[in-house]
Formats: sequence, C-alpha cells, structure tokens
Amino acid sequence: MPEWTKAQRAAIETRDKNILVAAAAGSGKTAVLVERILSLILSGACDVDELLVMTFTDAAAREMRQRVEKALEKALEKARTPEEAARIERQLVLLTGASISTMHKFCLQVLRRHFEAIDLDPQFRLGGQQELALLRQDVMADLFDASYEQGTPEFLQFVSDYGDDHGDAALHALVEQLFLFSLSQPFPDAWLQKQAEAFDLPDGTHLTSTVWYPVIRSEIARTLEKASAVVDNMMQEAEAAGADAYLETFREDRVLVHSLMQALAAESWQILSDAFSTCSFSRLPTDRQLDDTVKKHLQELRKDLKTVITNLSAKYFQETEAELMDDLRRAAPDMRELVRLTLAFHAAYQQAKKERALADFSDLEHFALAVLIDHEASRTDDALPPSAIARALQEKYHEVLVDEYQDTNGVQEAIVSLVTRQEPPNLFVVGDVKQSIYRFRLADPTLFLRKYQTYPEQKETCARIDLSQNFRSRPAVLAAINYIFAQVMVPDTMELAYDDAAALHPGLPYPEAEGPTLEGPQELALLYQANRAAAEDDADTQDGGEAEASSSLEREAAYIAQRIQAFIAAGTLVYHKEDEAYHPISYRDIVILMRSVTGKAEQVLEVLRAHGIPAYAASDAGYFEAQEVRCMLSLLSILDNARQDIPLAAVLLSPIGAFSLSEMASLRLAEPEGDIFTALLTAANPEKKLSPSLQKKAEAFLGRLSHWRALAQALSVPELIWQLYRETGYYDYVGGLPGGLLKQANLRMLVDRAAEYEQTNFRGLFRFLRFVERMRAMDTDLAAARTLGESEDVVRIMTIHGSKGLEFPLVFVANLGGQFNLRDSREKVLMHRELGLGPYAVNAELAVRYATFARHAVAARIVQESKAEELRLLYVALTRARERLILVGSVKDETALAHRASVWGRAAMRKEVALPGYIPLDANSFLDWVGTALMHHPACTELRQLAGLPAVLPAFSDLQESAAWRVSCVPSTALPTSQQTQAPEDDVLATVRGGKPLPESRQRAAVETLLSWTYADHGLEKIPAKLSVSELKQRFAEREAREEGRIFLTQEKRTPWKRPRFLRESAGLTGTEFGSLMHSVMQYLDVHGDCSEQGIRSQLALMAERELISPEDVPAVRVADIAKFFASPLGNELRHARRIYRELPFSRLLPACRFYPAAEASAELLVQGIIDLLFETEEGRLILVDYKTDSDTRPEIIRSRYALQLDLYSEAVAAILGQPVAERCLYMLHDGSLLTL
Repeated sequence: MPEWTKAQRAAIETRDKNILVAAAAGSGKTAVLVERILSLILSGACDVDELLVMTFTDAAAREMRQRVEKALEKALEKARTPEEAARIERQLVLLTGASISTMHKFCLQVLRRHFEAIDLDPQFRLGGQQELALLRQDVMADLFDASYEQGTPEFLQFVSDYGDDHGDAALHALVEQLFLFSLSQPFPDAWLQKQAEAFDLPDGTHLTSTVWYPVIRSEIARTLEKASAVVDNMMQEAEAAGADAYLETFREDRVLVHSLMQALAAESWQILSDAFSTCSFSRLPTDRQLDDTVKKHLQELRKDLKTVITNLSAKYFQETEAELMDDLRRAAPDMRELVRLTLAFHAAYQQAKKERALADFSDLEHFALAVLIDHEASRTDDALPPSAIARALQEKYHEVLVDEYQDTNGVQEAIVSLVTRQEPPNLFVVGDVKQSIYRFRLADPTLFLRKYQTYPEQKETCARIDLSQNFRSRPAVLAAINYIFAQVMVPDTMELAYDDAAALHPGLPYPEAEGPTLEGPQELALLYQANRAAAEDDADTQDGGEAEASSSLEREAAYIAQRIQAFIAAGTLVYHKEDEAYHPISYRDIVILMRSVTGKAEQVLEVLRAHGIPAYAASDAGYFEAQEVRCMLSLLSILDNARQDIPLAAVLLSPIGAFSLSEMASLRLAEPEGDIFTALLTAANPEKKLSPSLQKKAEAFLGRLSHWRALAQALSVPELIWQLYRETGYYDYVGGLPGGLLKQANLRMLVDRAAEYEQTNFRGLFRFLRFVERMRAMDTDLAAARTLGESEDVVRIMTIHGSKGLEFPLVFVANLGGQFNLRDSREKVLMHRELGLGPYAVNAELAVRYATFARHAVAARIVQESKAEELRLLYVALTRARERLILVGSVKDETALAHRASVWGRAAMRKEVALPGYIPLDANSFLDWVGTALMHHPACTELRQLAGLPAVLPAFSDLQESAAWRVSCVPSTALPTSQQTQAPEDDVLATVRGGKPLPESRQRAAVETLLSWTYADHGLEKIPAKLSVSELKQRFAEREAREEGRIFLTQEKRTPWKRPRFLRESAGLTGTEFGSLMHSVMQYLDVHGDCSEQGIRSQLALMAERELISPEDVPAVRVADIAKFFASPLGNELRHARRIYRELPFSRLLPACRFYPAAEASAELLVQGIIDLLFETEEGRLILVDYKTDSDTRPEIIRSRYALQLDLYSEAVAAILGQPVAERCLYMLHDGSLLTL
C-alpha cells in the first residue's frame, strides 16, 4: 500500500486507549496491524516481546510473524545510526520468542508455565479429535449405566420424555450437545445450573416478566407489521383497480390489525390473548364488475393476510397464560435432570482426561482462565478479579492486540479482559462483524457489536476506527455489493445497520488495459426449466434434440462453464496487484463458491470437466468412502479376522487379490455352504478338482495372507500398513490411476491416522479397526486428502467458509437458491447462550409433547441469529471478487419464477433503501435476499413484469450510489449440453487409444541427449564415498591375496542380531560376542581403581549391576589376562596417564588415489574409524592401543594384517591432536599377549 489513509493512520498511531478497528473486507487490516506493531517497536515504546498478538489461525500467526520480520529487516537496511541498527537487530532476536500466536497457543503457554496453579499434570498432551470423541462416548455410556442402576424417578421420566425406541443414542447426543454448548461460557457449570433454575417459576409469575417474553413480543410485532403492510398493499391495489366493493372490508381489516398492535403495546399477555381470541375477518362482498384476474389477485392477498394472523393465533394463543406457565413448570424436572446429567458428564469426562493426562482445546481456554482468575476475590458479571499471574501479565504486555475479534467467544473474551490493563487502556482489537461466520464454532459476534456501539460513547478511554476503504475490488463490484446490503442488512433482524461506516468504498485504482477486461456490470443469472412446449419447440431446432432435463445444480454448472469458456476465448485480461500489470485470465483466477460442497462439488466437477475445464474441489468429508481407503481397511479387517465375507470378497476382487468375477463364482461354488474363507481353503486343496490356475491363485493368496497376519502380530499398525503397500504394490497402483496423487495422499493419511491412534492409550490392529468402525458409526468421517498447489491452473470449487481471507478476479456464487439449514431450531432441546434452554412440554398421560413458551422464544432467536449469519456469509462470498461477480441461482420453472418475483417485489414501491425488518427475516435462501434487493434495480425489468410491478419504480431517497447490475432469466433450452461443448480429444491420446505409433517429436534428439547424459566417473565408479578403517583393511587384504595368488576366505556378512540368552548359555559366546564383551570391559574399567584380579571382579560385578554388560557374560571375561595387562609396564603407564581417550571416533578426508590408483588425484575418500585406547603418559608421549580377538596371534601375521589400520589411526591422531604417536600396540584378547608395531 503506497500510503496510509487517514483512518488507517489513526489505527496505527492512536495510543493509550482501548481501540476497536472495524475493518471492512479488503481494507488492509492485517497491514495496519503489522504497521502498528512496528510503530510501537521502532518508536521505542516497547520491545516486540512485550506485545501480545493473538490471531484466529496458526497460518495467520505465521504470516503475522513473517510480515513483522520482513518489515524489521527493511528497517534495518534503512537504519541511520549504529544505535538504531542495534535496537532493530535486538528486536529481530526477540521476535523468535515474541507472543504472536493463536489464542490456544497463548493459553498453552500460560499453562506450561503455571501448571501448579490449578494442579495440572505438566506432561499433559492435547488429545486428537477422534480419540476424545471415543473417550466421551465411553464416559457417557458409563454415566447412563450408573444412572439406570440407580433408577431415580427423575432420570426414568427424562428417558421416557426425550428418549426413543432406538436406544439411548439420542439421549447421549443431547447431553453431549448441551455439554459442548456450555463450554463457550466462561463458567459452564454455573451457566448450566442457571438454566435449570430458570424453569422454577414461583406462583403469580407472569409471562411478561420472563426472559423469553421480549423475544416473543418482537416476533409478534414483526408479524403484525407484515400484516399491516399486506393490508396497505391490498388497499392500494383495490383503489388502483377500482374495487370499491372490497375497500370497506379492507379498511375493517386495517382496523383489526391496528387493534392487535394496540393490544401488544399494553404489555399484558391477557389483553393480547383476548384481542386475538376475539378477532375475526368479515367476508368479502361480491363484485361482479371486477375483472376476474384482479379479483383473484386481491383474494389471494387477503388469504395471505388471514393466514398470517391465523398462524400467529394458533402458535401463541391456543392456551391461556396460566396454562402456558404450567407448561414451563412441567418442563422443569426434565431440564433439572438434563442439567444434572450434563454436570455429571462434565466431571466424569474431566476425570477421565486427567487420568490419561489429556486435554482438549476447550480445556486450554478454561484452564488458562482458572489460572488468571483470583478465585478468592468476589467477581461480578462486569469484571473478573485478576490473579497475581494475570497482574504480572498485565505488567509484562505493553499492549494486547487481537485479530479477527468478531470470531471470539465468551471464554476468550474473559481471558483477554484479564491480561489487559485498565490504566492506561491497552487493548487493540481488529475485525469485521459483517464477516462473523463461525456461529457453529460458538463464536459470539455480540461481543464485537457491544464494543462497536459503546466505544464511540466512551471517548476518553475508547475509540472506534472504521476502515471502510477497500483495496481489493473494482468500484463497480463494491457499488453492487453496497446496493444489496444497504437494503437487506437491517439492525432489528440482521443485527447490524449497513450505513456509510459499514459500506465499502473504493481505494485501489485499476488502470486502463489494452484489451478486454472483467470490468462491467455484476450479474445475476436466474436459471429455470423451460415449459414442456417451449422445450419441445427448441428441441426441434437442435441436432438430435436435447437430453432429458438435468438437475438445477447441473444447469448452473453448465451455465458457469459457458461463461468461463467465453472469458477464456475472448482473451480477457485480469489485473495483478503484485506486478501492477494485466495478464490473460487463467483458470486459477476463477472460483466457484457454494454454501456447502458436500454432495454438490462432484456434480459441478463432472459438468466442468465435460466442457473441457480443469477444476478442483476440496471435499469436507468422504475419506472412509474413498475406494482406495475402503480397500485397505478391508485388507486390514481380514488380517484381524479372515472369516468376514464382505471385506474378503472386496480384497479378492481388488488388484491385491486379482481374482476375476468368474473365478470368484467358481471359488464360491467350491464350498456353497461355508463362508468365503472356507471356500478359499477348499479351492487351495489339491484334492479338489478345480482349475489349476484357480487352485494356484488361491494357494498363493492364502500364503500371502498368512505372511501378512504374522506381520500384523509383530509390527505396529502404521508399520504394517506401509509394509502392505510395499508388498502388494497397491500404493504404486493407485498412483497410476486418474487422480492418483489424491489417492496416494489418502493412503498416506491412513498411515498418519494409525500413527496418531497409536500415540494414544490404545494399541494394536484390532483396536484400530474398532476405532475406525466407531468413527464411522458416530458419523465423524474425516476430510479427504488435499493435493492442490497454489500454482495449479484449475478452477477452484470451495465453500464460502473456506474462501474467507482469499480473493479472486472472477467469482461465481452458485446454488443461490439452496435452502438455509435451520436444524438448530428444531432440535429436541434448543440452546441459547442468553435465553437458555427451549424444551417441550410433555404430557405423559396423553403421550404427546408440544412446544413451550420458552421453546418458541429460543427457536425464534436461533432462526433470527442463523439468518443474520447466513447474510454475513453472503457478504463474505460477494467480497471475494476483485473484478467481476456473477451470481447464479435456480428456480423450478416459469411459474415458480413468477411467484418468486411477486414475493421479492412486496416492498419494491418503497422509497427508503432499508427493507422492513420482517422481509430479510422471511428469506429462506441467498436468492431471496439478492432477488428482493435487485427488484428495485433498473436491470430487473423482466422480473418486475412477471410480478406485475411498474417498469420504473420510485428512486431511493437515501441512496446516492449507483450500481451496475445485469439480471438475466435463462431457460434450460438456452444452455449447452456437455456433448455440444465437449473439447475434442487430444491427438496424442487418440493415437495411443488406437494403438498406433506416435509421430517422432521434433525435440527427440535433444531429449535423448539429456536422458543419455552420463557424468564422468573420474575413476570413482567402483569406489565407495565412505569407508571405515576395518573395511579398508579387508579390501587391501583381498587385493594382496589376489596379487600373490592366495585364496582369501571371507565370512558371509550377517545381521548382528543378538542371540537369545539360552543359546548363549548352552553354546557359549561366539568370537564376535567375546570381542564385544572384552571391548566393553576395557572401555568401562576404572584404570585408576583396583586392577588386581579381585578388584577387576568387583568392577565386573558393578558393570553388571549397572547393565553395562550382561551378568551371564561375566564368567567369560578373562580376568587374569586383564590383570596381567595392567601389571605390565604399558599398563602401569596407562594407570598414571595424564589423559585417556577410549572409543575415540574420527573421520578424515584422504586422497582416494592412495588406496585406489585408478582414482584421479583430486578425488577424496571419507575414512572413519574408532580408536580403542589412546593415552598420554606423564612424559607427554602418546601411546595408541588397539584390542584384537584374533585366535592366530603369531607376531609376523598380526603385524602385516594390522599395519595399515594402525598407520591410519596414527595419522588421524597426529592430524587431529597435532602430536605424533610415540608407540603403537596391539593387545590380543585371545591370549593376553601384547605386540608393539
């Protein structure tokens, strides 16, 4: 960014205040955060390790640290004085230990340093997601077993009211769901207890005094506002149509709706209930002069009005206030029992984790909070008393900076509040509440909204800074986004007003280009299935006709493919900010966003590939369903238990077994009554009259199976899986299939999952397979591997959540008509952080259950908050676009399109830009919001015509910005089929498919030259790069034998496995074992101690006790020979030596031609060795001693055999220590003799 804006500069330089930076999409918030950090450091206000910077992800933390490091390095290059340079260098050193991390990493740091404050095992580890899920399942089962054993009436009634006929799985899920939900609260147990108490309503309590009434009141008010708008619309249309006979009835309807509004304003449920129970609609009079179409339309409008009021009455006013209160009290015992079970589960789960030294991410937050709170001081809802540790952190950190603040929850907010100071204020938070899209992770955007609304009022200690300038997108994109959200993002239902501070303002100038670009109006394409007659007419004009209508998503994919091909074919240019230049558009510049890709991405991929467009989608699940994973799991299953028909059949028919279907049929017929494994044994029996090839194949497979089952008993699960990959060749096989890289990545993930599993408290193949089964049964499938690199030239298909933080020149948002997922509002017990629990009232006598007043309130709030988040999700999707935004949605047919247009046009005649709150809340899809907003746009003429609206609508009085949109209604007949657009087959592939030889390439000679290139061997072709001294000695001995015509006998090299103890006891030690034993004794013997025979025996006993040698080997040590050695003059010099080196390793580079004459003079050979003993005498002489186990100890043989070895040892000592060896000796362990060379 060339220079900072005024708002950015304020965010960088404002000090001594709590600061909230409301940063819109693309406003450069990360750059501002980094610049603020640098400003604090370089100004000398603090060191970098005196800042606490918390981000949302590890990737963001790494990027932040790298940005700070790069900026400090640039500042170092520009340093003017040595003092300034020294300070910056110090910051670079301190940066390695700076607190720039995620919230969880910070909590982990606190716990590692202060684990004693809460009695936490310092060796605890974070458990894996699947491991913890299984542990929760086990704890839950134990809890319910104990509860059934106790059999309290409360528990049995709860089971009866909320259980089902399929076991306790639903009850387990309910308790676990409430437990996990409560963890977003700073004090989950206290919060749970409060929810149970909420239903203990004293006699005389009125509904209007409950926590749920304000929510219900708001919903009724919005519904009556909607009814009032319907009445006004009816009257306007009746007046315009001259339906005077209907007007009087419509006026009565308006009076009725207004009377209900007045009853609501009385704040008495009884008055409101009476008003609804007495309201009734009069019949419409007959008007034979009115046009039938107009009459039907007005009657439909009045029917809608009656439906709105009738539904509201049926929902809330079928019972008296006393009955509604009784329903709440009737739910109290079940809610108390649910809370009791949840609290008991929490305690048992914590104990189970403690016993295993496990923790999860939620524990990190709650444990850190426990460390930071002073538990002895009283606390209030507004302030938490900090502990001494928290106060120390407040003193340590000059400033606390939090990125993506809109995604925090109550626990994280409490932690932040405990490490920040009040005087002077030192909190700096950055975020955009319009991009808060992690409600499913229990993020609480109200924390951001509270500061957003209150900070401007607390000017002395707080400041809110709005960064609304966008440095990402073209002005036309931003204007189009503003046009939609200024209408649909309203504060009363969507939680935030889209005012000028929230709107996006252009900040990046796009230069002119010499060619076509993506600049132009943003687009909405509405796809619909053409009526049958039109489709038949169109089919007559096409060669062969059009295939049967495809699904709406496939139609959208075909439309997107058509647009992509057009952009590519036109040579469209896109602007790259990195080099500030235009480049031809490529597939990697394009993304297709959807609310969810599960079950959808594959359809889109198939259509795009059929149109010759490379694409990639990262699926969120489906790992266990991948064919290669299922095959390997089947193989592991039959290693555990071969008598499993389905896994065994899967393996036999796979490339691993390589049985054909006909062979499988013959195999099955060999033993029709038994299982497949029995049939396999029968087929391998030579006595059975089966085909020799089948018999041989069955016998071979059984042999391999037996071998693999033996491996399963000896190897860990990850080692076993890798061994199976190697021996079956299956890993290499799948690598050659289409999508082979992804398939191999999935197989590697299976190994990683097995390795993670074995890091837990469980081991073995059987338990691993049960672990996988339970994962699949719990519907916790894993994400498939991802193999896409950032530079891959493919169209990305991803979720909107996955696109957050990314940007693309061309963005398609597909499946706009997909319905919102409001499952959270339909659970058995609803949960809300403020409203608590929303249960049913259960009438055991009638065996019915129905929604309580609390449930209605909680459901209404959940629906409102869910739709507000869906709107923010749409905002995230639209703001990913840099240069062009194309929205694609589908409706069923022309009739459905006309109906949707009429719904979208309900408020099209208004002059205020913001829609009434109930309209955005009524939306059931992204398309409803977009369609409603664009109905007022000049480009929406066709839809307004379908809705019966005027071609020109009154302009908004409070929106000055103009937005360019193109709205098109696209029938299915206008879309190309994959057969029409499929790219022609590549010539090379066609030639190969036809079995013909490929034409000779023009680069053949160059390629052959490259592939046949050989490096000059410099005489080193058969010379190893590294040799030990012993190997050199052996090679020279062999060469000398050949030159002299002697036979040189070499022993076969064997793996030095340690023999079992019983063999060593019965057969004695081998020469190698005896040599190793004597070397160990000479290495560990205390030469300054008692070296007599008795003393050496005492030392041997001590070595055995310390497990330096085996107690069984002590008798084999030749104590007398060792004592004789130490009694010799050489041994005496050793006992009085100045310095002693034992088992001294060395490595030297020596000229290779010294040992191999064919080598060039410049070639070198790495020689390594270990000197048994080197010591310096009192006179300063170096004596080298090497131990040998040879049985032939004739001096002339020994000297010739080991001369080269001792020469190399002596040279190494002289080169390394700078002092020549004065004496060289060989101590023969076989007979205790000593030879000097």
